[in-house]
Amino acid sequence: MLPKVAEIPVLRYLRDLLLPRPAIPAEPNLVLITRPEHDVPGEVKIIRRLFAAGLGRLHLRKPSWSARDHTDFLDAIPDMFWPRIVFYAYPEIVLSRGLGGFHLKTGESTPRNWPEQRPVSSSSHSYDELMEGPRRRQYSVLGPVFPSISKKNQVPHRTHREFEVILQRWRSEGGCPVYALGGVTPETAAIAREIGFDGVAFIGCVWESENPVKTFLDLERAWLGEEPARLKKKKS
Repeated sequence: MLPKVAEIPVLRYLRDLLLPRPAIPAEPNLVLITRPEHDVPGEVKIIRRLFAAGLGRLHLRKPSWSARDHTDFLDAIPDMFWPRIVFYAYPEIVLSRGLGGFHLKTGESTPRNWPEQRPVSSSSHSYDELMEGPRRRQYSVLGPVFPSISKKNQVPHRTHREFEVILQRWRSEGGCPVYALGGVTPETAAIAREIGFDGVAFIGCVWESENPVKTFLDLERAWLGEEPARLKKKKS
């Protein structure tokens, strides 16, 4: 859990003024998910650095956290980045803080009285689960596509060709964008794009890296298949 440290609003304002000007955000189809099973040392500081480097979307998945833990986390993050954050719990906080969306775990339904214009996303492990998800989704995460880095017992149950067929069928039926999850690294991101995924979601490759920001930038570059000026600027 996050420490309950009170922060004087004016000090927070001055702190945020001293932040380096953030890089142009990466595409939001590159999704970093927090480690759900435990907190990473210096996690908030790393997330702030990743946002400043251009991280376009963060999924905050912390099953053991209370509502207070979630709001304490937001209070430690400059509010300019809140629209890039997606929660897995406490939809009322998502709405009151103007966050980037609410993510549904497999089998979950859209929260009651959820505004139609506010985005939701979902997780799935098969074509059937994709079909069973809510009709109105911004995107869905499907996996594992590659052997998981953070969970050694999670391996794909489909070949790359089978995933390609699933995506083609899903797209032909007007399905939402689908992001690959599981074993996504700078080496496999390009493969996910070739299979036909619309984006990637990743955990272990960043959180187990000695340099999370560099790993994220390497992954972004691999997904794009090039090194545009924006990425060069980020590394300077």
